[in-house]
This record gives sequence, structure tokens and C-alpha cells, in this order.
Amino acid sequence: MINKIFVTFIASLLIYQCGFSPIYVGNPKSVVVSKMEIIGDKNLAFDLERRLNFTRDEKSTKAYVFKAQIFDAAENSLVDSRGIATEQIIRLTVTYQFLDKDGTVVYQDSVAKDKRVAVTDNISSNILVKDNEKKLLLDGIIQNILFKSKLSLN
Repeated sequence: MINKIFVTFIASLLIYQCGFSPIYVGNPKSVVVSKMEIIGDKNLAFDLERRLNFTRDEKSTKAYVFKAQIFDAAENSLVDSRGIATEQIIRLTVTYQFLDKDGTVVYQDSVAKDKRVAVTDNISSNILVKDNEKKLLLDGIIQNILFKSKLSLN
């Protein structure tokens, strides 16, 4: 009985002194941006700029300039016996970089996501489906940009 108590006491001391501490304590600092320049499809560029929740401050000396390019592409991945595409791969790529006040690149990265989409003979329906899938892909890319920028710039 005494051995069990002694072993429990020693084990609890060892676990308590193991050096564990949480990595992410407190609120991470937000990324401060003085200017955003986004090139590419105007609808996707507008959505990207609107949904990135960077703090804007044009007068801050620690503010970054955010530059990005959006590329979207669609390629046929499955063709039926008549030679008509029945499935396409929609690919969305965003390359971006953060520059300091001197114009030096502090961080740059590229994020690409793709999705297979069924294609029908109805062109207007295909356009709606593709636009919706592009917005969903852009959601994932935005989350990736926000995560990486908060980790890399703070």
C-alpha cells in the first residue's frame, strides 16, 4: 500500500515537472497591411480582398504591402464517346507576398486547390456550378493564407 502511494507521488512529480507548456497562449497579433494589390479575375480578386481580415493602417511603420495574383483554369478530365467533356478539373491558384516598407519581400507563398466538377450540356448551369466551386476553393485558400501569414509574420 505504501509502495503504491510512493509510486503515485513520484509519478505525479515527474509529470508535473515534464516541462509541458502550451504553444499558442493568448491572442495572436493581427497582420497589419498598408496596401493590397491583387491581380486576376476581378470577382475573385474582390472576394479575396474583402475576406482577408488584415488590419489596415497606411501610416504604420510595421505595416506590410500585400501583393497577390489569382489564376483560375479549367481543363477537361473526362470525355464521353462523342468527344464531349463530362467532367472538368477547376484549379485555383493564388500566389502572394508580403513586402516591408522598403519593398523587400518578407514572406511569399503560393496556394493551389482544385476540384473535379461534372459538366452538362446546359452552359448557364455549368457557369453557375463553376463559379460556386471557385468560391468554395477560394474559401480554403483564404484560410490557408490567414493561417500562414499569422504564423510567419508575427
